[in-house]
Amino acid sequence: MYSIHMTPGIRMTAPSPLSALTTRNTRLFTLLLERELKKTGLRIGQLPVLQALQDGKTLNQKALADFADIEQPGMTTLLARMERDDLIRREPDPTDRRSTLVTLTLDGQRKSRNIVPVMEHLTDTALKGFTPLERDILVTLLERINSSLKEQL
Repeated sequence: MYSIHMTPGIRMTAPSPLSALTTRNTRLFTLLLERELKKTGLRIGQLPVLQALQDGKTLNQKALADFADIEQPGMTTLLARMERDDLIRREPDPTDRRSTLVTLTLDGQRKSRNIVPVMEHLTDTALKGFTPLERDILVTLLERINSSLKEQL
């Protein structure tokens, strides 16, 4: 934590610049991504499911929850909404009665094709003016941060 001295005897603390910037960048990127995805009929919370099921994959609900790092009840709610919106189809697993298999519908496949161009556009916007080397260094550093944070889970 960094200390900020405003008035004698009163001391406030603020997060490190890295923490504050990371939080702010994440929030800005998320807001812009949500805005762009909305135009395509998608929501940001659907991205992990769409990503996991791309290329015709079929997964059970537990695998999707694990992939998305969310609890089963949250995944159940998300899948119900996605099914209502005709993005996914759920069917009983023929080999395990307790399990449900999930696949993308044709509409889900079509809409999911918009994700990469939207994310690439936002990334290009965020990194405007960065050299290819600077982009590579940033990715490497962010991967290291990600790895360190995952170790805490």
